[in-house]
Amino acid sequence: MKTTARQDKALLLATAKAVAQELKQRSDGTTMKIRLPSAVGATETGGWRVVLGRMGRGQLWLEIWFDKFSGSDQRKLYFGFNTREHRALKSLANGVAKKLRPHRTITDADLGKRALVALAERLRRDEYGVPLFERYRNGWNFYGIYDPTVRLHPSAINPHFCARAAAFFESVARTMPRAKPEDEDREVYPQLENRKVVASHLQRERSRLLATECKIRDDYECQVCGLRFEDFYGILGRGFAEAHHIVPLNKLRGTVKTRLEDLLTVCANCHRMLHRMEGKPSDVVKLRQLVPKRRR
Repeated sequence: MKTTARQDKALLLATAKAVAQELKQRSDGTTMKIRLPSAVGATETGGWRVVLGRMGRGQLWLEIWFDKFSGSDQRKLYFGFNTREHRALKSLANGVAKKLRPHRTITDADLGKRALVALAERLRRDEYGVPLFERYRNGWNFYGIYDPTVRLHPSAINPHFCARAAAFFESVARTMPRAKPEDEDREVYPQLENRKVVASHLQRERSRLLATECKIRDDYECQVCGLRFEDFYGILGRGFAEAHHIVPLNKLRGTVKTRLEDLLTVCANCHRMLHRMEGKPSDVVKLRQLVPKRRR
C-alpha cells in the first residue's frame, strides 16, 4: 500500500517515541541522555530523521531514520549513532561484542550520483539487520542498522523494530567506560529498588540485541510450555519473554561466542526451572515432558 509523506513522518515520530520511552527505562547505569522527541527533520536521503538523545561526553547522537538511503524504492527504518567524532565512534564500534561489530564500512565511493543521497547499489538482503559503519568526507560518521522487518501496516508501529533499536542502543551503551552491566532482574522486576546487581550473561558474547532476535524468531512464545505473555495478559505482556542459553554459561569454560541458535525463548517460570536442572541441552526436552502444553 502506497503511503503519503505525511503518513511516513507520523509513523517515524510515533516509532521514535516508543523507542525513547523504552530507553528511558533502560538508561540507568549508562551515559545515555534520552528525550521524548516531538518533531522530525528532513534529510537528503529521501526521508527524515528523529533524534532520541545523546551518549557520553561528546556528540554521539542516538537517531532513527526513515529514508531511501539503502537503495530501495521504499523507505526503510534505521537506528544508530551519528557524530562528527570519527575516532570516538570507531573505537566504540570496535569495542562491542562481535555480534555488534560493523559488517561493512560505507564511504562516498559507495554512493550514487543522483541528487538523492543513497547507495549506488542497494543493500543486499544479508546486510539488513547487521551493523554498518559509514564515514564520509564531509565529516559525518554513522554506526547503526537498517531493520530487516517488513512494515506490518502503513500506520502501525512495528514492535520488532522498536525492540531491536532499544536493544542495540542499550547494548552499545553498556560497553562504555564505567557503564554498569545489564541487570537481568530489571526486565522481570522493573520497579524493584535496591536490587542486588547480578553478573550478566551478556558479558560473555551475548548482547541484548541477540536475545531480542531470539524472542522475535520464536514470536515471544515459550519453547517449553507454549505461553505467550501477550495472549495471557493482553497488552501488559506485549514484548515480554526471556532468552535462555541452552547450555548455561556457568557450565562453559573459556571464551564463548554465543550464536542465535544457542538461545531459546522461554517464560519466566520455565527459565527458572531450567536453571534448577543439570545444565544440559537435554534439559529443555525433559522439562517439556513435565509441563503439559497449554490449550490454544
